[in-house]
Amino acid sequence: MRGISLEVGGHINDRLWQAYWDFIFVLSNFLLAILFGAAAGNVARGVPLDAQGNFSMAFFTDFNVRGHVGLLDWYTVSIAVLATVVLAAHGATYLTLKTEGPVHDRCEKYAKYLWISCIPLLVVILLESRFVRPDLPGRAWSNPFWWLGLIVTVVSIVALVSGLAGRRELRAFLGSNFLIIGLLATGAAAIFPVMLHSTLAPENSLTASAVAVSPSTLRLASFWWPVGFALAIFYFIFISRRYAGKVSVQRDTQVSTRALP
Repeated sequence: MRGISLEVGGHINDRLWQAYWDFIFVLSNFLLAILFGAAAGNVARGVPLDAQGNFSMAFFTDFNVRGHVGLLDWYTVSIAVLATVVLAAHGATYLTLKTEGPVHDRCEKYAKYLWISCIPLLVVILLESRFVRPDLPGRAWSNPFWWLGLIVTVVSIVALVSGLAGRRELRAFLGSNFLIIGLLATGAAAIFPVMLHSTLAPENSLTASAVAVSPSTLRLASFWWPVGFALAIFYFIFISRRYAGKVSVQRDTQVSTRALP
């Protein structure tokens, strides 16, 4: 429905038609952000892995974070809320770069409010993580990649804040991008080498060495992965150049002239 809304939302010059697909687009993006956050929360918290490496989960159980957990509990919901606010703030920051007029001014204000609201949410999750996974701080401090991710996060925050305060939109957007990268990097480095923690028994957890693919598979990936990565970079450069600059309401419209009365 998200893809359809992007394609057909502007094909008919009718406000009811357009408002419906705008609603579908917003709702689908909101649900995707919740889904991504809940998935990240499940990775950080762990799943009920048994000794054979199998697990199954209900949508939610008693909202407990240990034992036979469900997909949703107070910890995973907290991370889902943070992910939604972070992605909304990132989107607002991007729109300040790409729009002009009232939309630009509104997004500039929303970006500041949303990024500020991320601070208490992040503090709450850090405190919750200390209770849910007390083993994470020790792993994080001993992992150099965690410190690298922390440096990226700090520098990104400085760039983001200075960009928003000084209305340097490109700097703010770059800071927003690298802030998300830094948060993901610090989280990944903190849980490594455990790839999937077991909430039933720590010895059932899956580690990177235990779940690694065979050397022959890695050799094959070393051939196709660079090709795929190069295609992704080419597509990104093409899209960036094709849609460079700010969107103009007078120039850029999806409504076909054949649909106008």
